[in-house]
Amino acid sequence: MKNNQPHSRTYTGASKANTTQTYSQTKRPSRKKTKYARLVFAYCLFIVCSVLALGGGVYLLYRTGVFGSNSQSEETTLLTGVSSSETSGEASAIIPEDTTAATEATTTTLPSDLHGFYVILDPGHGGWDRGTSYPYNSDQNEEPTITIKIAEKLKPELESRGAKVYLTRTEDNYYSLYYRLATTHLICMDIAKEKGILPFSADREQQLRTKLEEIKNINSDKFSSGGMGFMAGTGVGDDLKDLFEMEYKLTDVVFMSIHLNAHYDEKTFEPVNHHGIEVTYVTDDAVNTYEGNPKNQTSGAPVRDAYHGRPNEHNLLYCQTLYDTITAKIPELKSNMEKPVYTANWAVIRKTGLVGTLLEFGFISHETDRAILTNDTSLQTLCSATADGIEEYFKQIR
Repeated sequence: MKNNQPHSRTYTGASKANTTQTYSQTKRPSRKKTKYARLVFAYCLFIVCSVLALGGGVYLLYRTGVFGSNSQSEETTLLTGVSSSETSGEASAIIPEDTTAATEATTTTLPSDLHGFYVILDPGHGGWDRGTSYPYNSDQNEEPTITIKIAEKLKPELESRGAKVYLTRTEDNYYSLYYRLATTHLICMDIAKEKGILPFSADREQQLRTKLEEIKNINSDKFSSGGMGFMAGTGVGDDLKDLFEMEYKLTDVVFMSIHLNAHYDEKTFEPVNHHGIEVTYVTDDAVNTYEGNPKNQTSGAPVRDAYHGRPNEHNLLYCQTLYDTITAKIPELKSNMEKPVYTANWAVIRKTGLVGTLLEFGFISHETDRAILTNDTSLQTLCSATADGIEEYFKQIR
């Protein structure tokens, strides 16, 4: 900094020998005192400049991350709260080049249409249970391979919109229908507990969890093996009723069992011209009609009175919304069947109290459907449309 005080100046007053001095001259400091004051000022100025220079150097080292890897990310996080008007001046010049932390912080706090909702996905078949395929009874284009691929694409699609997603199967292993049901009930107990609405005492909760884990350990659809557990037989027993009534309150949770269709001529095994998606759901009347048929009774399993209480209307709304949304985005998957949305009695949707569906994503035996189901790009579009359908359903019941 330049010193504005003059180092010397011409003395215009009386000479040193003159004993008669004016008032102003008597108040003026001597040259010795002036020289001393200048030295003190210069010394202070040097100290101030040194402190400023040292502080600037420390700041530059801090900005380059020398003092710790967390310094930059901490500053980035703080800057995310600065408005555009505040960052238009000097603040904008110190925003670090790597704004990953700020971007992630912003992304995780953005509101989403599926935030606070849950989806349970059940990729059908697996292991020795190969389901459908094309060509007929071959090891190509197999159902369990494609259903898990759908689930793996649909899960992040839903999560990107804020939903929490669970899968009953993540690898190509066999899991019985009752294993899947037990898994679903356990997930629902976890969700209800997380939300603070689990209606059971600690002892009752542990009792139900133990029974459900036993069903999973047995992993069988056979009544004789015990794999059905308390879900065996017709009607609804006390254990299943308690779970149903808990699940009826979970209106922010939906279930989807993912499957593929196929239709072949019984004699030639050539594909029949059925195509498009089919969306099935359960109602009390449909279940009671099914369970009232003696041919559907499992020998030795308990026979109970007809049960009423399922979310019939919401099941229909969920399935119709899925069909309408998916086919609007992918018209090629419009079904040529008479009723593509209909009631069914699949155990995997009959034995839960959730709003749910068993959705056939197309006929692997049909050329057009197969082209969509076996192409990654088309499959991603299908999963996006399915997520749209789930989102639209939740919008309608809010």
